[in-house]
Amino acid sequence: MILPFHLVKVCGDIVFAAQGCDIHSFSSSLRHISTWKYPALKADESNGASKETQDSPAPEEPPAKRRRVEPGAGSETVTNGEEAASENGRPKSKKAAQYDVPANERPFVQGLYATTDGRHLIAITGSDKTIWVFEHDGAGNLKQLSQRAMPKRPCSLTLTRDNRTILSADKFGDVYALPLLPSTTATPSSAPATQPPSRSSTPSTPASAPFKPQATELTVHTKRNLKALENQKISLDRKARQEQASQRPQFEHTLLLGHVSMLTAICVGTAPARTTSGDAAAGQEREQEGSPKVREYIITADRDEHIRVSRSMPQAHVIEGFCLGHEDFVSRLCVAPGGREELLISGGGDDYLFVWDWVRGQLLGKAGVLEHVKGVAGEEGATKVAVTRVFPCRWEGGVGVFVVVERVPALFRYELLKDNTLQHRETIPIPGNPLDVDALGTSGISPRLLVAAYPSTSSEGSSSPSLIALDKEEAGWRQTPVEDLSAGGGYNIGEIELQKILYSTESLRKLSDFD
Repeated sequence: MILPFHLVKVCGDIVFAAQGCDIHSFSSSLRHISTWKYPALKADESNGASKETQDSPAPEEPPAKRRRVEPGAGSETVTNGEEAASENGRPKSKKAAQYDVPANERPFVQGLYATTDGRHLIAITGSDKTIWVFEHDGAGNLKQLSQRAMPKRPCSLTLTRDNRTILSADKFGDVYALPLLPSTTATPSSAPATQPPSRSSTPSTPASAPFKPQATELTVHTKRNLKALENQKISLDRKARQEQASQRPQFEHTLLLGHVSMLTAICVGTAPARTTSGDAAAGQEREQEGSPKVREYIITADRDEHIRVSRSMPQAHVIEGFCLGHEDFVSRLCVAPGGREELLISGGGDDYLFVWDWVRGQLLGKAGVLEHVKGVAGEEGATKVAVTRVFPCRWEGGVGVFVVVERVPALFRYELLKDNTLQHRETIPIPGNPLDVDALGTSGISPRLLVAAYPSTSSEGSSSPSLIALDKEEAGWRQTPVEDLSAGGGYNIGEIELQKILYSTESLRKLSDFD
């Protein structure tokens, strides 16, 4: 199946959209500019040995079993030095063979983020757990600056307010800090010595020579002893792989904080620093000077319904408070724009959106989601919701909040009122299930919305566009499809596998004993 656009990110007047492993850039008029391809999947990369052996005579011995090659190895799936054969016996094309790996191992782009000045773009690829940093020239062209593989797969990223540090939240519950532009001399030893141990790493042990069994197949003759020797080698090999996997990444990184559950979202907010007994004197001095210190805070959410507010570096271990009230997983967090950064909007597996005063940990209000989803999917078609995107932006002189619900072909627009509550304004039908949304030209009264959607197929067999521009008009919403780049993409993936990758939010829900 041809992959749709599934992520969209606006940097000034440039639009970036992810399609599988590729990142495309478009101008403000939605004309295609350039494409970045995952290095191991470039069309011009090849095994080298495959070309030399394609014209060689076939071996007399039967062909060996096809073996899987991990992405990034720079080689294709081969059979005795030849390209993998398709089901009808004919060789596959080089491009198709390079994408012929299991769906759960494909390095799909799982997240797109940008600095506030638009000079850098950050991407996450899934199966290889890698964070990519690109330099953006302002005209839609990307230059790769760094490629860093994390200990565990990142689930969400954010940037500090100075755009110098990446905060990475992973599926193991840890939050790491990485410099946006790594130093050429940075090593793991640059991390503070007081850094708390991560649950994803094991305690270090003194270096010693690895154990090697003295017995060999030549000195062991009984069937029982041969089996014991084989099991010993398997155990040693497994231990060696575990030790290799637990090695710390060879780049500058700092463990800041950790949850006891899988992290799902992270964002940064600023507020006047709270005065505690430890810095009461400093607080009195600031009050006398009339300039209260503004502190940055890290807000994290996890699968266990928790929203935690922690101090930022270097005191990220200090927990300032919690926002408690969700009864199911939390999948999205966002701080309100427009000078209302004390407000936090959260959504997930509950039937409502929540509005918080995150500084005080108080719930200010709820806005229904399930009731509006039922208006699209019907009473029987919608019993639960899984919020996948919560996107706030300036809208018609106020703050508009656009919400995407997994597998629901509509975009829900809410308005953040002056009394700090959310009110549903309209439901925008989309031809296909929306996957991501962003706004182009936020300086206007009603900016243009860009929606990446999973295309729907009509009875005639035609598919809806996967990247759509929405413009607000008096008569309603005008929908304009963006240039289709999917033809001849060379991807070989089934629809069920693709949906497992793109529809992953509902899987966060825990099954009760009565389900």
